Amino acid sequence: VAYWVDGISTTDVYNGTRGLTVENSAIDELQVISGTFNAEYGDAMSGIINMVTKEGGSEYRARLEGYVGDYITGHDVYNVLKDFYPDTINGVVTAVGDEENPLKKFNPIYNGEFTLSGPVPLLGSNLSFFSNTRYFEREGYLYGRELYTPYGTPGDSSLVSMNPEQRLSTQQKLTLKLGSNIKFNYNVFYNTFKNDKIFGPPYRTQHLIDIGAWNYQGYKYNTGGIPQQEGYSLTHIFTLNHAISANTYYELRFNHHYNEYKRYVYKNPTATPNYLVQILDNDVEVDRFDPKEEGGEERLAYYDSVVYANEDYSKVYIPDPDGPQGYMNVTDIYAPTGNSFHNDGMDMDHESRSTNYWTIKFDLASQLNKSHLLKAGLEFKRYELDVDIYKIVQKTKNLTEEEQTAGYFVPAVPGIESLSRNKYTRKPLTFSAYTQDKIEISNNIIINAGLRFDYFDSKGVIPADPRDPDIYNPTLVKNRYKDAPASLANNNFVTDYDLLYTQYTPDERSKFMYKDADAKMQLSPRIGIAYPISSKGVIHFSYGHFFQIPEFQYLYYRTGFKTGLGTGDYLFGNADLEPQKTVMYEIGLQQELTQNIGIDVTLFYRDIRGWVGSSTTFIRGYLESKKFYFYENKDYSNVRGITLKLEKRHSNDFSTRIDYTFQIAEGTYSNPIDAYNSIQGNDEPRRALIPLNWDQRHTLNGSLIYSRSDWTVSLIGSYWTGTPYTPTFPYDQASSDVALKAWRTNSSTKPSQKRVDLYINKRLSFGEMYCDLFCNIYNLFDIENATQVYGDTGSPDHNTFLDPGRVTYSASRVGTIDDFERQPSWYGSPREVQLGVAIGF
Repeated sequence: VAYWVDGISTTDVYNGTRGLTVENSAIDELQVISGTFNAEYGDAMSGIINMVTKEGGSEYRARLEGYVGDYITGHDVYNVLKDFYPDTINGVVTAVGDEENPLKKFNPIYNGEFTLSGPVPLLGSNLSFFSNTRYFEREGYLYGRELYTPYGTPGDSSLVSMNPEQRLSTQQKLTLKLGSNIKFNYNVFYNTFKNDKIFGPPYRTQHLIDIGAWNYQGYKYNTGGIPQQEGYSLTHIFTLNHAISANTYYELRFNHHYNEYKRYVYKNPTATPNYLVQILDNDVEVDRFDPKEEGGEERLAYYDSVVYANEDYSKVYIPDPDGPQGYMNVTDIYAPTGNSFHNDGMDMDHESRSTNYWTIKFDLASQLNKSHLLKAGLEFKRYELDVDIYKIVQKTKNLTEEEQTAGYFVPAVPGIESLSRNKYTRKPLTFSAYTQDKIEISNNIIINAGLRFDYFDSKGVIPADPRDPDIYNPTLVKNRYKDAPASLANNNFVTDYDLLYTQYTPDERSKFMYKDADAKMQLSPRIGIAYPISSKGVIHFSYGHFFQIPEFQYLYYRTGFKTGLGTGDYLFGNADLEPQKTVMYEIGLQQELTQNIGIDVTLFYRDIRGWVGSSTTFIRGYLESKKFYFYENKDYSNVRGITLKLEKRHSNDFSTRIDYTFQIAEGTYSNPIDAYNSIQGNDEPRRALIPLNWDQRHTLNGSLIYSRSDWTVSLIGSYWTGTPYTPTFPYDQASSDVALKAWRTNSSTKPSQKRVDLYINKRLSFGEMYCDLFCNIYNLFDIENATQVYGDTGSPDHNTFLDPGRVTYSASRVGTIDDFERQPSWYGSPREVQLGVAIGF
């Protein structure tokens, strides 16, 4: 799916998400363009979401809106421990605890929004403006408790929200009309967001530097170890619309989009806590002091002599819980025992990235005659992508005397040559052109025929010799040294050579160890036909080819192709990936049943090839203990199904709509990294199609809107069957003697999802002014919708391996087994109630 605003793409190409937020009250029209869409739309395989924003008019309009919300639920899945202690149940020692539900208190949601539009004062009616600003803040519905600090010391036991959110968005739009045939629009958007905690996988991150995705559920009682995230986007859109004649017009658009994202525990990656000296006598503390304070050095010298002279004494450095915060030893970030929450440690990863691009788009449309509406266009886009993702490491250079003597952890940012860092800047570009003709034949047959050309240059590099790709640590002598004799050129280097020959710098090696990736091109034909079978019914058919650039994270992952000195398997990005291709077919019927009721039935099929996946066969390095894998265009998928829609337009005070979709989504792998993970697990490469992770067979949506006088009541309901998951063997069937590892991938389905939302609005009018009183209730019946399950039970609530009577008690375990088994992030949001008021004119 590609996201557009005012006819131009604003998608974040790093990972395919929305690049900016447009508020509902600023949208004049929302276009969801799916199926075999026209040739003017590109770089998408499923659909386009185009948000057309409002403009100012000749009269002033204003609206001030605010609401307060809260989560109202009694589900135990959101419970948090107040304390825990050992107990004996049926002769077995286990941990039990006192719990509370934090959602029984007020969990505030605040929203404020202001919109103002009209003519610019003193400049006449030709220049108008539209302005919208919104602030949103919520505490969230997932909670932990600060029982411990990241340093392992006792916390203050306060409840801490683990999915809070703050957002600010503003939009300013100017519209200048020069006569009746020329219009200029300048639109600027500024969005910021900040989450103090991240509960669940890292936001917008597919994978990091071979360290996996953190499960922040483990930090439920050490919430200070969870990273925060923040970011902002700034977008400028300039549009010129010029009607050359009654039959011909053109549009010129320019877009500059900048999007920035950061994730960290501490903003300063070298933030270091203040360390205290702790003196122990037979592991019992006898003194604690700050060696930097007055007299601290003398005290330290005294205890050093005592420790040296008496083996019962020892000296350790511990972080000062009341001092400045900073990163601590990475060896302390694991749970103290199995099936336990963390009692110390923190996430050690930093992520910083920005997406910056400029777009120029030109479209020309002309009604050549009664039968032909011709449209053509060009688009050029230049990107600049900056990424820096790394894991905090121990500082090894330029240590102070104290740091060397004490030996405590000193955080540092790894060098660009490190396996723990992925840093790069890339400047890819795209160009596209299209032409399409809307042909209307005399008996109302409509044909949309188009052809699109796409060009993409990743401006990236690939290894010239994939058996020796690492410019920081090459294997072959000829790639490592400038002046080694030709007789050794194709030998593997040995350490002794470092003393004999001069090494190339990484920049020098990049000139001959890399080669440029090739540019990619594709022609995409598309055709759609609508044929009336009666005055009230139309059959429609469409067919098209679609092109989409892979997400940039797969092109540039682990740039530098770093492998280090050791053995191992390495997965690299591939800047030479081909575009992903889809061929779509649709046939359907639109039929009017009565004056206000109509149906639409559509059959569809999508054939998806060249999907990004990871190679299942490796390239063995010259150093044979190294195996190299690359992302490739190797995966296949197809989606087929039928959609039925029934709609009643507003009459007799109400309108309604029901749509049902049955579809099957099958393919080789659901995620690009799945094949690599399977190989690491010694699984066979997949040779058959399986249900994909989003294979949702049945989807039913319905809406009912009742509007009479000044009251409007809306009900929106959804039901959809669960998506697949891979079952595993339960405890009583699992055995080390059993050769079977698991069931077939995605051979079971998660529970179905159900939801009903209610909206009530009452308008009070006072001449030109009005006041809206409204109540919105999301998940009206507070249904628990499980989005994840345990593989052995198919339930989100129970795991056969985590029976409290089966798990051996450990005094070092943090929490209880029941609480550890509970996964509140595996459920959709509980009932949310919003009460608000809006005043406007």
